[in-house]
Formats: sequence, C-alpha cells, structure tokens
Amino acid sequence: MENSAGADRDWVTLLSENSRTGGSREASWRVPKGVRWQFRAGRAVRSAPVLRDNLLYVTEVHGAVYALDADSGRPQWTRQFPNWIHSTLSLSGNTLLFGCDGGKVHCLAGDTGRTIWETATRGEVWGSPVVRDATVFFGSADGRFYAVEHKTGRPRWTQNLGGRISASAYAAEKHVYLGCGDGKVYALDISSGRIQWSAPTGDGIDSTPAVVAGTILVGSEDYFFYGLDAGTGSVRWKFETKLGISSSPAASEEAVVFGSKDQNVYAVDIRTGKLRWKTFAGSAITSPPVISGSVVAVNAEGPVLCLDIASGQVLWKAGLGGGLQSAPVLAGGRIYVASQNGMVYALE
Repeated sequence: MENSAGADRDWVTLLSENSRTGGSREASWRVPKGVRWQFRAGRAVRSAPVLRDNLLYVTEVHGAVYALDADSGRPQWTRQFPNWIHSTLSLSGNTLLFGCDGGKVHCLAGDTGRTIWETATRGEVWGSPVVRDATVFFGSADGRFYAVEHKTGRPRWTQNLGGRISASAYAAEKHVYLGCGDGKVYALDISSGRIQWSAPTGDGIDSTPAVVAGTILVGSEDYFFYGLDAGTGSVRWKFETKLGISSSPAASEEAVVFGSKDQNVYAVDIRTGKLRWKTFAGSAITSPPVISGSVVAVNAEGPVLCLDIASGQVLWKAGLGGGLQSAPVLAGGRIYVASQNGMVYALE
C-alpha cells in the first residue's frame, strides 16, 4: 500500500475520468484492513468524492464543500453555499465544478475554494459537469442542456430538450451524449448543440452514459440496459432486469457493469449484450460501480461490495452504518466512500 494518493492516481470526476468508463486501470488490489480515517461532513452526502493532488473533495447535501487531506481526513478549506448539492464535483486543471439545487453551476479554485465564476439555469443541476476542449457541459431540471466557457462561465450554446436532465453527459470528440427525463438518449453536436439524433426508451433516464467502441451504454427506468450505435442511435442490443436502472455504468474493453433497483449487479458483454454474470447485493443499487484492475467496487444502500470482475464473486464487503448512494473512489491503495449519514471514510 502506498502511504499517499499521488497525482498519477487522481480521480477527477464521477467514475474517475471524463471518459465515464468507471476508472478502469491496471492496478494491484488488496483487501482493506480497516478505516484509516473518518470525517463527519454533515447530515448527508449523496454525491461522489473526487481526488486530486492528495486532496479529497466532498460535498454535503445541505450546501457545504470540503477539501480534505487524503492522508489524514483533516479539512484544508470549507465553503458553505445556500442551496442543496446533489451534483458530483468535477476537477479540471485547478478548478472545481459542481451544480446545486438553486440552479447554479459554480467554478471554484481547487486550492483555496475561492469562487472563479458561477452561471445560472432555471432548475436544479444534479449531474456532474463534464469538461472537454475548454468547454463545460451540463444539464438542468429546466430541460435545457448548456455549454459554457471553462475559463469564464460565459455561455456558448443552449439546447432545449424534452424533459428534466438529472444525469451527467458524455462528451466525445464531435458529440455530447446524454439521457433525459423524457425517456430519450440524445446526441448533440458538440460545437453548436444541435440535435443529431434521439433514441427513445420506455421511461426516464437517470443513468450517465459511457461510450466504448462506438456503442453508447446506458440504463433506463424502463428496466432495460441499452447498447446503442453512437453514430445513429439505433439499438444494437438491450438487456432486461427486473426493476429500473438509474445506476451509471462502468466499462472495461469487453464488459459493462451496472446495478439495478432489483438488487443485482450485472456484467454484460459490450459486443453482444449477453449476460456474463450477475451478483445479488441484497439492496437496491442506484450508485455507479467502479473498476480498478481486476475488481469492481459498488456502494449498495447497505454495504460496500468488491467483486471479481471476471466472475462477479464477492471478494469483500463492509457495512459502514449508513446508506451509500454515491460512487466510491479507488486510488492509492485506498477506498474513499461517503455515506448518507454524513460520514466520509478512507479504508486501507
């Protein structure tokens, strides 16, 4: 185990990187022996932590943002905002980006917490902003999807879609892909925001898509998980579970892993949509799994589970005394998790 989480192990946004594929990386894995530190961030944490330069950033639902020393858990700075925060933070350069229930997206200096800019929408912003080519992309409950300049927050374009946008987007070279509350997956032109295509599912989408080998991977509340052609939106395959899917997927080169409200974690072949394995977790899975080397880690509404990526076998689990809705962070030989009871833990 390393004694510190170095810069080469940064975990800068939901599912590790802006690729949104769940932190896939070649890394050795050891079962944690215990809790290195714990920190009370407030009454509830529903967004995922992020990590850079040995600082772990955490938001608390009631508006607090913390920068914690990743080795000790001690706060380096704290900011309090007037509105609730469900949005997972994103780090880009030395900036920290997140949305809030008051409709604003904030950009802070990562080292001090100083406000650099803020921009307003007309509804709650629950998704994690994604940055590509000096542009920040995010959706809002007002049904609009926004692109703003990363440096200044000035608007570049806005696209009005058919329903509430709760999940994060995937920004590729030419297109931005996202799911919407109207039950459709959209592909928008990354430069103009024009709709290139839309693909209907049977219910609203709260899952953040991943894109692997030209296939969009996303779940829907209609009980199906979809593999869509990234160029046209046509359905390559779909896989049925027994309840809705709001868990965002994590993907390796061959398999996509996601959770369902039916209390199972699934691994499905990306090319064919065929089941590789499923593992019963004992509680609904709404948070995204993450991949690190040969393991998949997922927060159930009860324990943290670590599964073998090849078989789905449970390698290790731990109950931490509170429901877990956000994705864990696996970095530097540690697992960082945040709980709905307001506790943040570093397991090592």
